[in-house]
Amino acid sequence: MSRSNTIVRATAVIAVFTLLSKVLGFCREVALAYVFGASAATDAYLVAFTVPNVIFAVLGGALTVTAVPLFASYASAGKRGEAWRLFAVFSTLLSAILLAVVLAGMPLARQIVWLVAPGLPEGTARLAASLLAVMLPGVLFLSLANLFYGLLNASNIFGPPALGSVVTNIFIVASILAGLRFGITAVAAGTTLGYLAALVLQLPYLRRAGFIFRPSLEFRHPGLKRAFGLMFPVMVGTGIGQIYLIIDRVLASGLPEGSISALNYASKLILLPQGVLVMALSTAIFPALSHKAASGDQAGFSHTLLRAVKTVLLVALPAGVGLAVLREPVVRLLFMRGAFDEDDLAMTVFALLCFSLGLAGQCLGPVLTRGFYALQDTATPVKVGVATVTLNLALSLVLVRPLAHGGLALANSLAATFNVAVLFYLLVRRVPGLGARSVLFFAAGAALASFLAGGAAALADGFLAGVLAGGTAALALRLAGDALAGVLVFAGACQVLKLDEYLYLKDLLRRAFQRGMSFIRARPLYRSR
Repeated sequence: MSRSNTIVRATAVIAVFTLLSKVLGFCREVALAYVFGASAATDAYLVAFTVPNVIFAVLGGALTVTAVPLFASYASAGKRGEAWRLFAVFSTLLSAILLAVVLAGMPLARQIVWLVAPGLPEGTARLAASLLAVMLPGVLFLSLANLFYGLLNASNIFGPPALGSVVTNIFIVASILAGLRFGITAVAAGTTLGYLAALVLQLPYLRRAGFIFRPSLEFRHPGLKRAFGLMFPVMVGTGIGQIYLIIDRVLASGLPEGSISALNYASKLILLPQGVLVMALSTAIFPALSHKAASGDQAGFSHTLLRAVKTVLLVALPAGVGLAVLREPVVRLLFMRGAFDEDDLAMTVFALLCFSLGLAGQCLGPVLTRGFYALQDTATPVKVGVATVTLNLALSLVLVRPLAHGGLALANSLAATFNVAVLFYLLVRRVPGLGARSVLFFAAGAALASFLAGGAAALADGFLAGVLAGGTAALALRLAGDALAGVLVFAGACQVLKLDEYLYLKDLLRRAFQRGMSFIRARPLYRSR
């Protein structure tokens, strides 16, 4: 199978499982809003969740992007067995470090909460500390699972890693429902168990791929120094990236109750396109980019990355405009029930509007960063990240006073756009064939089509709001009509503008449909005996 077909199939597999995970993720957020609303208990859980999430992002996120290119370099040299031996040593050392972090962090939970959210009321802060002590062991499980995700992806196994988040969300949704009886502590316990389940899920597939974990501490293994050499700048870069979240938590903790929860609900909505397609695409192309970079195929590297960037723009631009235009009915449909009231609705809608302005930047960031990682350049994203976080902090301090929690969301959007612009400029200078003009013309065309689609969706919503007045079913039909109007106008505009990636994907879907129909015709439902 060709590398391009592998990418398409892998993207499809990951996208399907990621879509399922995101559906469950929305069920999780809807259940959390229903049971706890935008309350002090929800704020406490989200603050406690921030800490293991930041540690995981610094350690676990670096593990995946280190494992894939390093494993690819060993595999290209015909040393797969040596690669598995290296990662057995790496896994042992990582487990020891993370276990030490967990054991040291649990008794210091109250002090850690103070660092992350100093403005929380004392009762909410104590609750957050108790939840953090329950959730901190999840760092060990989630980080190891992420290392195993990278190893499986490097072996062109994409399904089980993508299924891991599905399993985690099932556990969390079940624990939220248990929270009706046992309170928010049940949600913290369910989150930790979900991370453990995601880790256990990967083990049989790792063994099948050739990885057998035997605890080993060969500190002199020649690949260990290289692994940490690649990993350290990524840890710094991802750690800098997580300062976005910490800034939000610190500043939002001093705002009215529910501000942290409103930012959380809005961010989950705005990142749905990133979670379903963009992360699937960036995960699927990463092994291909790593192999092309390792073999010196600059033309193939440029072509693969360019197509990924255009595909992301084709999704992120209309999605951002659509969520901005339809923000109120979307939030009302998904969250307006149970403990989630009109004040919570207004706060979440405002945050969603501010987040929507930076959706394209949020979506392009992972793809461009993986391009640098595939080139085994982990330093450049760190430098850009430092500048981006500095800008984000400055904008947050300026905007939080007039716009409250919306100012934090807007600062995040502006900083994400800056981050992507700088990363793309540096990649264009470094990679021959990655034409800036082609991408800019495509982005302009996709933006025009998106604004036309947004206008069509707004007109449809104005009409359908008066026709389909009523409950949840009527609101769902109204949004479906709005979305259909937007999609039709967007497709028509892309066709008129002859956007190349749109035409390519349209042709790909047409040929897939034709193959499917041919298969159906070749297998009649009724056969003569």
